[in-house]
Amino acid sequence: MLAKAFVIAMAADIARSDYAKPTLIRSRSREWLIACRWGPEGEYLSIATAGSIMEPAGLSAPGAIAPIHSLFGVLVSESETDAASTFLLVRQLPTPIELAGTFFPADGYVLVQQRDTIRLVCETRYSHSCGWLDGKEVRKDIPDPAPSSAEAMAWHIEAKRCNWIGEFVSAPLLRERRAIYAAG
Repeated sequence: MLAKAFVIAMAADIARSDYAKPTLIRSRSREWLIACRWGPEGEYLSIATAGSIMEPAGLSAPGAIAPIHSLFGVLVSESETDAASTFLLVRQLPTPIELAGTFFPADGYVLVQQRDTIRLVCETRYSHSCGWLDGKEVRKDIPDPAPSSAEAMAWHIEAKRCNWIGEFVSAPLLRERRAIYAAG
């Protein structure tokens, strides 16, 4: 069974590209991400940037990483057979949802694979304006950005789970075994 709830650190390769032509890669970086899946049916996913990877990523993420900018997605499909879940990223954060870090409006998708470890592939683009409200950074969606806008680009992200002291992963198999044992 797929884990429907987790908070994990991931080492990510991020390629930044042109908004209008996402295949045109302009820069690359390695960054820490914090991925969270939650909700009654595991229907929500957030992916937060958490800082640059300074040395070659080993098996463990630094203990002090924290969310900076957060993408938010809603589950659109899931396959136990393929051990994969696909989430649609949103440009407007649903009203009752609050995220750590600054919400980063974007459109695109995230494919989360849970085989030997948790991996994700994210293809997204965004255009927004930046501002401040009550001392916090705010980013608002711009649906039709001007050509070559500095606040409009596409991201290609590939990430892999790393050990992290702040990690939480639900144990669906353990819950299933307990339910079978209790049913007797």
